Amino acid sequence: MVKVAVAGGTGGIGRHIVDAILNMQLHQVVVLSRSPHHAYLQSRGAEVIAVSYDDPTSLENALRGVHTVISTISDGGNINAWVASQRALLQASVQAGAKRFAPSEFNARPSRLNDPVELYTYKAVVAEAAKNSGLEYTLFENGVFMNYLASGTKGVGYLNPLKFVFDVENYSAKIPGDGNSEISWTRGEDVGAFVAASLELESWPEVSWMAGDRKSFNEILKLAEKVRGKTFDVTYVSADDLRKQIQPNPPSVMTNFFSQGLLNMIDTQEFRPAEPNLNVLCPQVKPLGAEEFLNAWWGEPKKE
Repeated sequence: MVKVAVAGGTGGIGRHIVDAILNMQLHQVVVLSRSPHHAYLQSRGAEVIAVSYDDPTSLENALRGVHTVISTISDGGNINAWVASQRALLQASVQAGAKRFAPSEFNARPSRLNDPVELYTYKAVVAEAAKNSGLEYTLFENGVFMNYLASGTKGVGYLNPLKFVFDVENYSAKIPGDGNSEISWTRGEDVGAFVAASLELESWPEVSWMAGDRKSFNEILKLAEKVRGKTFDVTYVSADDLRKQIQPNPPSVMTNFFSQGLLNMIDTQEFRPAEPNLNVLCPQVKPLGAEEFLNAWWGEPKKE
């Protein structure tokens, strides 16, 4: 048994990770939050500690005795503050004597410096800092959250609803390029299960790939139409059209994120999923495939 801290674990993918670790009943869980009032998590046995990422002492004290630190904090609309918060968390992890650190990655592929997807450049700054920290680290990569295919239902889980490429609820899709780009799709619940299972590994790989399924947009379209029993209204968006959507001086990195990501996806093979090594290393995790997921939330009888 070790103590695991999840920064940002009160919502989003962090909450799925916290739930999965608690379900294992093997480790102590500390949730770092800006607010200490999360009765449900506390009732399940998690320790919730209010921290300020601007206060190194606050962070170090919260991380005393913690073995593994997993960051899932979001940018909150200020990407520079997000980078600073993660670097502060990393430094506090080192000072507090932690052994492992996972930055808030959870991408379709590893981020890198000078990335054509601007958000990934900022993520790469944190990843580089983790690499040079002396701590064991990994980058968790899961592709697209499969839950987005269930936007409009409770199948979205703890994630914010997002009709990414597909609006399954309203039988429509805006597919980049020719639709044949293959990517990974993983449920947030299964991301949590893989991350939790990885705590048992003797060593972490530098990149931890996971996948519930690996399918192209066209393959997902066929599955969605089959499950919904209706032909979708489909628009194919060209690379030129995506380039036109990119703003030269955006107010936020998120403004261009989806256009940049989809453009990079169809311009290169960089988003083509690697072999999911976590699926091999953690065979006890049985992730849901895309067809099974779509049937669960859009099949008959449809869940609410």
